Amino acid sequence: MLVVEPDSAKLNTMESDAEAEVLRLDNAWNEAYRRHDRAPLESILADDFTALAPSGEPITKASLMVNPSEIARSVTFSEQAVHVFGKTAITRGRLQLDLNDRRVDQRFLRVFTCRGGAWRAVSVAVTPLA
Repeated sequence: MLVVEPDSAKLNTMESDAEAEVLRLDNAWNEAYRRHDRAPLESILADDFTALAPSGEPITKASLMVNPSEIARSVTFSEQAVHVFGKTAITRGRLQLDLNDRRVDQRFLRVFTCRGGAWRAVSVAVTPLA
């Protein structure tokens, strides 16, 4: 019986490459929000993307791509982290928006998957903070 051990250096390199690509997509998503321009999400979100708003309502790719009518005075992302699990990855972070009449503070968990060699976001869940 022959047992072949995977090349751990190759696996580590593949995981590092995946982390870098997912982080690039996550940062591009954040930048789209900062610029109040959702057009870049077309290439970040999978066509079957679904999400949960802070209210628990489902969101589709089409609805997320609509630029918001209210422009935030400031948009701050923090607490960013990425974890890759084979062909699936999650990112998490915190988003703070200063709007004209209120401040929005929430955490999010984004799910990415690699299909046909390309990473795309397939879901996000957003949780409001008190």
